Amino acid sequence: MSPEEPDREELQNEAGIVRHRIDPDPSTAEYDLLEIIAEVEGGEIETLPSLYNEVDHVVETMFKTPPSDRAQIEISFSYAGYRVSIDRKGFVELVPVKKSL
Repeated sequence: MSPEEPDREELQNEAGIVRHRIDPDPSTAEYDLLEIIAEVEGGEIETLPSLYNEVDHVVETMFKTPPSDRAQIEISFSYAGYRVSIDRKGFVELVPVKKSL
């Protein structure tokens, strides 16, 4: 396990950065991401803005038709007060950019 990839259990450092891993399954990835954010925010998924309205199905699409491993793709977008980054293996990083709730 490399120093860049701790065991990927949820981990929130003093700066509020959260690292977690979701299953790279296109049918569940968006919901899993919302669950992480809701848990970090201490709320329910229903209180979050619509992920569809913000980024359409970009997370689902990345896992539905993933590029080759050589592409080392990662997507990043702003959502619910976080800069969200997700790679094709399902590693998620949430960097707070403002208080959302």
